[in-house]
Amino acid sequence: MLRPATLLLLVALSAAGCGTRNPLAPSLGPASDPAALGTFVVRPSDLPSLEDIAARGVPATAADRAVLGAPGAPAAAENEPAATPAVLWNRLTRELGLAAKLPPPLFARDYALVQVAISDALVAAGEVRRELPDRSVAAGAAYEVLVYLFPAASGGIAERAAAEVAADDRGLRGHAVRGWLFGRAVGALLVQHGKTDGSDAVFTGPMPSGDGIWTGVNPVLPMCGSWKTWMIQGGDEIQPEPPYPFGSSADLADVEEVWQVSLHRTADQIAIVHRWADLPPPAIWGDLLDQRIERDRLDARAAARAHAFLDMTMADAFICCWNTKYTYWTARPFQRRPGLVTVIPTPNFPSYSSGHATISAAAAEVMGELFPAEREYFRAQAEEAAISRLWGGIHFRHDNEQGLAAGRRIGARVVALMRSSGPGGALAAAR
Repeated sequence: MLRPATLLLLVALSAAGCGTRNPLAPSLGPASDPAALGTFVVRPSDLPSLEDIAARGVPATAADRAVLGAPGAPAAAENEPAATPAVLWNRLTRELGLAAKLPPPLFARDYALVQVAISDALVAAGEVRRELPDRSVAAGAAYEVLVYLFPAASGGIAERAAAEVAADDRGLRGHAVRGWLFGRAVGALLVQHGKTDGSDAVFTGPMPSGDGIWTGVNPVLPMCGSWKTWMIQGGDEIQPEPPYPFGSSADLADVEEVWQVSLHRTADQIAIVHRWADLPPPAIWGDLLDQRIERDRLDARAAARAHAFLDMTMADAFICCWNTKYTYWTARPFQRRPGLVTVIPTPNFPSYSSGHATISAAAAEVMGELFPAEREYFRAQAEEAAISRLWGGIHFRHDNEQGLAAGRRIGARVVALMRSSGPGGALAAAR
């Protein structure tokens, strides 16, 4: 629990704030390039208001008082005392996303919003050159975004945030409090980004019909391909070749292959199907990154930047893939071959191209850039993720091959940006 003196300081900071203005509102200054700071959303024009918060604090809200006066989550503090903020908040996002049963594209979107908020907050805190502790800054940013994404879980999110701020508490010096308020201000910029990314677009139809067309109902996220991207120009920018024409020899060969695979699956193949299906791919790749962050002891800023690049890449890959899916509306294998037995349930959206293949290939390129010694390992993991969908009976080979091809192109685009991004390049500390 925070010391009583810190709570008194919070009251003092509130009294010293800037009138009735909303302390978490984004700056409305002229547009400028975030890359000049090494941030992704925070712009140089946002820095004056952020500097004000870092220097003097702002009027505290009821949420601030509730979190900063709370005892925190002792279990989290005891079990993860050394977890860098990006890892800690990635794990909580994973927990919340799984509990909410989010579709994978939404899962990736949420990961990106949280981790970009943390990365931008830590970079911006360095720019204002105030003594703002990393944990409190990251906690404020992550709290603001996660409560927006998972309002029903706000109590648990507040407990975790309270534990992080308490770990940074320095009594009367007030750095933890100002760090928390600073992080919340940056988090609010990411909330605004999320509210304007098009993820609330509603599909009004019509659904196509005809030979080889997907015949389900209530398709998952048919507007996802139109969402705002992070690292590329839009969901239609990087696309695979069209699917095979219905009834062509290549198309019929794909159908027959899925059928034959279903009749001769091995125990090892089934295990690999479950390895890539029992968790959403963003969670799997996020876990792989967490393991390496902890293994290599990356500092808070390097870890957050690594997660931001990976999570934005996966979010963009989903948008591109969903653009493909709802351009062609291709039927799933079980719709083409009655009696086909699958290892796992077929997802409720069109087949072409494979989301697992697209997302994993893109993620593998970014992970290989972050950890070059393991580049081929990550690429092999992407190949395994892709083939697992054929072995599971829910994708055709062409779905997987073209998903991999598009994902590699997306990943290569991001890697090029990483190599030219902001102060310090992509992630010098992560290599």
